Amino acid sequence: MFSRKKSSKLSSKEVEAALTRIRKGYDDYIISYMAAIDEKSAFEDRYITALHARVDLTRFIKDEIEHLQALTRERENEKASMSLRVKAPPVDKRSFADKIMAELEKKIEKYPEMDIHEEASIEVKKLYGALNELDVLHWGGISNFIRKVYSSTVSYELENRLLRMTTMGEDNVPPELERYLFLLKQRHQYSSELFREAQECIKRASFFLNELKRILEECQDRGLMDENVEIAYKYVENIISDFRLKDLKRF
Repeated sequence: MFSRKKSSKLSSKEVEAALTRIRKGYDDYIISYMAAIDEKSAFEDRYITALHARVDLTRFIKDEIEHLQALTRERENEKASMSLRVKAPPVDKRSFADKIMAELEKKIEKYPEMDIHEEASIEVKKLYGALNELDVLHWGGISNFIRKVYSSTVSYELENRLLRMTTMGEDNVPPELERYLFLLKQRHQYSSELFREAQECIKRASFFLNELKRILEECQDRGLMDENVEIAYKYVENIISDFRLKDLKRF
């Protein structure tokens, strides 16, 4: 794959190029063989581990290329052993990531964006924009309702968490986005950390939304909701569904 001698180390630019090719290789593998996304996720986990452990990335990339080639050979052998009458279904030529992102962006385009940074993830901008809209349009009613019929302590704790995700700080972003903005300003110096911080931002919002939904559902089951709270509950439910956050919860 490389034109250098085996003992040579790849430059940072060559490492990034190789990682891009590997990621595309996994996208093609997933689409071509109708495989689960687990293999690509496992690669990303191994890459993060390699960075933390400061392993030789030249060797890491070589091993990962060999692993992907082995997976492909295994799938080709399986296809060869099948009946020739069985034809593979046509596949969309777009990458797996492109298809997933296109579907997600279509669902979340109706939400406002929070102005974070020009290179911020569209998912983070839209999700925190949705939280801000929840705060402005619905939180007053939700907070009063939870305080009256559920728990004032729970209402206070949820409100503090929401404020940390919606109230602007010194950098014109909420406290929960300050580290994300800091990494964005470093101009790709910490790409792996930036990806993980974006996921942490999504996780914090998801934990909040799912816990709020659980509390409102309990009240709904007890027949305690009024019309305004029902509207707010539906808004929370829609955010969770549109951003695919149903399974991303603390408990």
